[in-house]
Amino acid sequence: MTAAALGAGATQASARSAPTGTICYQAHVQDIGWMEWNCDGEWAGTRGRALNIEAVRIHVNSAVETFKVCAKAHRSNYGWDDHYECASNNHEIQIGTTGTTGYYNPMEAMRVYFDTSRGEPDGNAYVRNIGWLPGPSYFVNNWRVMEIGTTGRGLPMETFWIK
Repeated sequence: MTAAALGAGATQASARSAPTGTICYQAHVQDIGWMEWNCDGEWAGTRGRALNIEAVRIHVNSAVETFKVCAKAHRSNYGWDDHYECASNNHEIQIGTTGTTGYYNPMEAMRVYFDTSRGEPDGNAYVRNIGWLPGPSYFVNNWRVMEIGTTGRGLPMETFWIK
């Protein structure tokens, strides 16, 4: 599969059991559960199987001690989470809900806030019935905000990548 088909900037996933990159993420996928960690532009989730991403873990591993990433999920039949979860160096966060929590709300989008000390983030999501959608990004104070996926259309994310 070509890089264009994966979405500009994504790389082939190389599964790992621990987060070993700068920005790592792990998808909780419908009927599968938690998948292996992917990092720094590798795609996470499934392709061609029509399986929803239900939750995401993000781990920060930065040489900059004060670097921080915050995120929240937009879920089917719920909307945007009430608050952001934030991870600093060597910590992780979880957004969305897993089927094991008694809720089944596929993630349709996520909003990720990056500390601008690390440059400009990039990301993309594969959305059911649409395909790859690049995430718009904008500044809010000292944060670069990236939003991937869709809202208000009832279309779950199946795959994503961030870096």
